[in-house]
Amino acid sequence: MRGLMGVLGVGLAVVTTSGAARADAAGDKVLAAVEVSLNKAKTLSIEHEVVLGAPGKPERKMTLESRTKAAKVLAAFSAPADMKGTKILVLSPDETYVYLPAFGKVRRIASHTQDQGFMGLTYTVDDLYGTRYAAQYTAAISAETSKEWALTLTPKPGQTVDYARIKMTVVKDRVVPTELQYFDATGKKLKTETRTNYTCQLDACTPGERKMVDDTKAGVWTKLVRKKWKVNEPTPDDLFTKANLAE
Repeated sequence: MRGLMGVLGVGLAVVTTSGAARADAAGDKVLAAVEVSLNKAKTLSIEHEVVLGAPGKPERKMTLESRTKAAKVLAAFSAPADMKGTKILVLSPDETYVYLPAFGKVRRIASHTQDQGFMGLTYTVDDLYGTRYAAQYTAAISAETSKEWALTLTPKPGQTVDYARIKMTVVKDRVVPTELQYFDATGKKLKTETRTNYTCQLDACTPGERKMVDDTKAGVWTKLVRKKWKVNEPTPDDLFTKANLAE
């Protein structure tokens, strides 16, 4: 931990435990370290049980399997029957495709719709698979304890982003986020995500459970429970192609 703190250089920052951050450089260093932690796996495959909750409705369960390599993602629903075969391909933050078996066609998701919930989930595609923040956001440390940093992320000039502000709680031992709160430009909180039960393979750590609550709709949430996962399995580049998406 002493070495990590030295790399981050947080000891040079003057930080209060309850007020606004005073050193953006320190916050940016923590955010950069978070990105390193979130992207240690060269390839990653995860199977999630997805549970959707809404007032007055029975919980709905799905199975979502995803393969990730660098910034590319191929994800597919394998259950329930009406979702089986639905796939999504992320080639970059601005290039995402979906395959719906009922139509038998690959369609590009318009950039202006990517901030909407994906397939009825409270997660957007970027919420699910985004692991890089520093290019679009600058971070400031708003609070610090012996175990955690609290970061406030705000957009860098000229960046088009889904959220006007993100509050991120980062645990120091693994330098990974355990809570993210998302706000719009008026300061209204839109969503809150918690990430718990982290475990590691090799030096890559992922949460055993993720839950996104829609703060604009009481009682609406999505939970992802990790069932299986593998790190650094051989994954060919041609898996992440539009041609493969419809197979």
